[in-house]
Amino acid sequence: MTSEEPGTTSGTRRRPAWVVGSIAAAVLLVGGGTAYWASAAQGDGGTARRTGDSASAPRDAGDPSGPGIAPGEPDPSGAGVVYRADVKLPEAPASAPAYSVSGEVAEADVARLAAALGISGAPRLEGDVWLAGEAADGSGPRLTVARTAPGTWNFNRFQAGGDGAGDDCVRGKDTCGPATLPRDAGGTGGSGKPVSEEAAGAAAAPVLKALGQDGAKLDARLTQGAVRVVSADPVVGGLPTQGWSTKVSVGADGSVVGGNGELKAPVRAADQPVVGAVEALAWLNARSGGGGGNPEPSGCASAVPLGADSAGGATDTVPCNPEPRPMKPPRTETVKGAVLGLAPGTVEGSRGLVPAWLFEVAGQGGAPGHTVSEPASAQQGTPGPKDGRTVPGFSYKEEDRKLTVNFWGSACSTYAVEAREQAESVMVKITDTPNKPGQACIMLAEEKSLSVTLKEPLGDRKVLDATTGKPLPKQ
Repeated sequence: MTSEEPGTTSGTRRRPAWVVGSIAAAVLLVGGGTAYWASAAQGDGGTARRTGDSASAPRDAGDPSGPGIAPGEPDPSGAGVVYRADVKLPEAPASAPAYSVSGEVAEADVARLAAALGISGAPRLEGDVWLAGEAADGSGPRLTVARTAPGTWNFNRFQAGGDGAGDDCVRGKDTCGPATLPRDAGGTGGSGKPVSEEAAGAAAAPVLKALGQDGAKLDARLTQGAVRVVSADPVVGGLPTQGWSTKVSVGADGSVVGGNGELKAPVRAADQPVVGAVEALAWLNARSGGGGGNPEPSGCASAVPLGADSAGGATDTVPCNPEPRPMKPPRTETVKGAVLGLAPGTVEGSRGLVPAWLFEVAGQGGAPGHTVSEPASAQQGTPGPKDGRTVPGFSYKEEDRKLTVNFWGSACSTYAVEAREQAESVMVKITDTPNKPGQACIMLAEEKSLSVTLKEPLGDRKVLDATTGKPLPKQ
């Protein structure tokens, strides 16, 4: 990667061909598995150097956002949302299953998806990412799949050539002119009209079948220029899902031009006690009703860093006592029904799908309705797990069977680390137990480290963080 000095007026930097015309929406979750757990008590507050996280398979940006407020999200200006049900909401069963994702993605699964996308040739592993397609010059369709569960995948079909498609970059040169989409790709900048919702669903069907999601609920209302986006919410164990979507973009010519999702299939884990939809709706309103707003004063200047020639002192502070900015009242949305399903959450210390109530909310002002989810686990209404909250690590070091994890903590808590060993990875979980629950504590982060003894030397196994599901970099 290269950079340019400010004020440089040279041509546009050379763009990889796969960037041209890419259209996708990202859903990124990472999970782990189950195996032997080892644990250790809190160690001393050793120091460590902070290191950046490692990257997974590339994903395109989500759908472009315009003015307005996303469904279920609080108004940034202070107004919340209150959900009111105009129907009788269902009672809860005794329990409902959670689902975990663990292990690594097999080459055969990548090959099956690649074939459904029209990519020939065997997939190849490059670091932590499976890659299929893409010629040596960067042309042709490109599929990437993260090797570790849940196997986040991303697909782009593009065309580079000299018939007006792609850009006018010259091989070996570092700059080129403006890019244009292929005439037949049906991209957002191309000509033509989006295909019908039925045609888009038919084009996406082979891809969804390769993913084992041919029974998914489809929504193909979204268009981006000449591209129609099919959003598929899979059914897992007979339960509908929310937030685990597959996106398939279909061009004006009826071909699949982009897509993304999760390749690894969730596996049933332990059942969890659940609450009814009425109680879950109350939890949802507690989070989104606007009661937790923090009105900010208007008319005061914010703090800025002092310049090199600025003298600091107590006299620099200007008194400011304005009236607080008024809060908007919460808006009311109507719940038309609810069904017990699954939504992303933490399962066995890693990312997975947990029982959740899916509320169907009516649209306002002629807008289509939408779904809002709320976790249904009865355990979330309690003060918390007896072993405390979890905090993420940021790096690790190892020596023979001793594994040391570095993390940010505070002087107000006691920490412990556990390690769950698998054939190809070690999952570490750091628990945070407040020393004096309910009492105020200064939130000053300190670099800390904890060590645990493994059954076997780490070797070439990855170290995964149970809180984030991501690999930890080595110190």
